[in-house]
Amino acid sequence: MSNEQHAPLRFVVHEPGLDPGNGVALYAQLAELWRYHISSGRWPSGQRLDNFETLAEQYKVARITVRQAVARLVQEGLLSTQRGRGTFVLARREGGAHQLPRVGAVGWPDGLEIEVLYNQRSTALPSEFRGEFAQFGSYRELTKLHRLAGTTFAMVRVFVADTIYRRFPRRALERKKLLQLTFEHGGAAVEHMRQRTTIELADLVVSQHLGCAVGAPIAKILRQTYGADRRLSYAGLSWYRGDAFEMDITLPRALVEESSVALIAPGLRSNKP
Repeated sequence: MSNEQHAPLRFVVHEPGLDPGNGVALYAQLAELWRYHISSGRWPSGQRLDNFETLAEQYKVARITVRQAVARLVQEGLLSTQRGRGTFVLARREGGAHQLPRVGAVGWPDGLEIEVLYNQRSTALPSEFRGEFAQFGSYRELTKLHRLAGTTFAMVRVFVADTIYRRFPRRALERKKLLQLTFEHGGAAVEHMRQRTTIELADLVVSQHLGCAVGAPIAKILRQTYGADRRLSYAGLSWYRGDAFEMDITLPRALVEESSVALIAPGLRSNKP
């Protein structure tokens, strides 16, 4: 594979040592390091890993730590173990998320299936959803799983202002997404939308629902809509599998310039208004 296919290889990489005091299990740290070696092309498809004893000595960990790291990457489809032959890097899926059907924030593509796990009235927004915004008197809380071709790619927890939710047409949840319905029926309460994306590691709940390994990378998106009174008409958190996520947005220049502060690291934000 060419260097153009693996641009990260143009950067100098010093393999870090494992840190037993950073709160992350050693096998998870080791799996993360090897995941990078595979995704960057440093470990090409078909490469055979050294035996577990050699790897344990190289990284100064117990053999069981190596075995656990390998097991995680086998579960993720990055490695394959063959009795009597060893452990090999599997063929990399070129294009990654580009080959997956695209699911927009409001669109409803063919084949999309949504399973509603919870649908109840709620009187308060959790702090993670509310942030610095004001709130309506009550909300409709829903949790859902999104699937394509029978594979779960996202889990979602949403709060919609009760006054707006009651405007939705009957059985609308079976035909449209909640965000789209909020845009259509929210009126002046949906003048702005804020979106924040972070990259995290899957915990036990996320891994079980999305079918990925604990500690696998996931994309977490918080979407909030509000009006001039800064009351949240919609607040939703979505968790996406890292191997099924791609952010592709086209924005007008004026909007990019207005939002530029939000595009840099939080610790480097300017104090300018």
